Amino acid sequence: MKLTSIALISISSILVACSSGSTTNNNSVIYVPTINYSPGNKTAVTTNIAGGNPIIAEIDTGSEITVVNESAIGTNLTKTSESLTIIYGAGTNKVSGYLAYGSVGFTTTDGQVIKTSPNTPLLVVTSGSVNQGGGNNAILGMRMNNQVSARLFMPYPYNQMMVLNRTKNFIAFGNLSTAQLNKFAVVAQQQINCANLAPINTANNYCWNSPVSATTYTYSLKDNKTSESNYPTIFDSGEALGNIYITPMPNWIESNEKGEVINTVTAVINTNKGAIPLPMTLPLHYTPALTPPGAINPGNLLFESYQVLFNQRDGTMGFVLQNESW
Repeated sequence: MKLTSIALISISSILVACSSGSTTNNNSVIYVPTINYSPGNKTAVTTNIAGGNPIIAEIDTGSEITVVNESAIGTNLTKTSESLTIIYGAGTNKVSGYLAYGSVGFTTTDGQVIKTSPNTPLLVVTSGSVNQGGGNNAILGMRMNNQVSARLFMPYPYNQMMVLNRTKNFIAFGNLSTAQLNKFAVVAQQQINCANLAPINTANNYCWNSPVSATTYTYSLKDNKTSESNYPTIFDSGEALGNIYITPMPNWIESNEKGEVINTVTAVINTNKGAIPLPMTLPLHYTPALTPPGAINPGNLLFESYQVLFNQRDGTMGFVLQNESW
């Protein structure tokens, strides 16, 4: 789910993204049950935010911050006067509200409750709703290009890495061993300036983004030939559609009156174990990038085929087939 900040916030407090939450579990990896739902082929967890009642929260690896409807949040909350507006889904859903801080709680498969620290940044929605038909009252942004994701405020070692597995219905948080990491076909991310939604100093975490060379797209041309190009790619569990967010529009794109790309397009991810197929949610759509040059968001179909690793510690993303163990 593509996220764009419209109004930046200004905060003087310092957040440390690896500050401790609460836990009684000494394992290096924990497993949290997930729910798959429609519309949009989304994945969610049951959580509580700021001590509120259990709610459904979408796992969104394409956005940054935790966003929650005001009616679903608890009272253990530190409010601010700062405002924020975010647009999801290629401009289809706009929500606005205020910045606050509070914990996000997860219940593991063995019944233990893991909470993020109480200074986890939250956007509390007072105008609009994050629910676009799936019954969710929150969106948990999990992208690696920032330091405001709730995942980074989990207790160590659960803030180091995560693996999303749609087929077996779990999300794993923790510090995978070398043997476990070696199971994944890996793309090394590039270190970037953190795309925080506020000038917050959380220097304990690095921020990462997909390099241009990570994904190769092959497309048909009008003369019945094919060509290929590499584009930065967002691996986004929240994107129900495939979107090409590139400005200016690539000259190879042909589209119909609905904005759907009618070229035949295929893609591979270039990993340390060679090129692996990248399933895309078709048809792709062309949407001009709000911040040029932009990137391609192939949609969330790849999460049907792969377990996807997000490694904030080492700056890598990894892929292993859904039926493989690690």
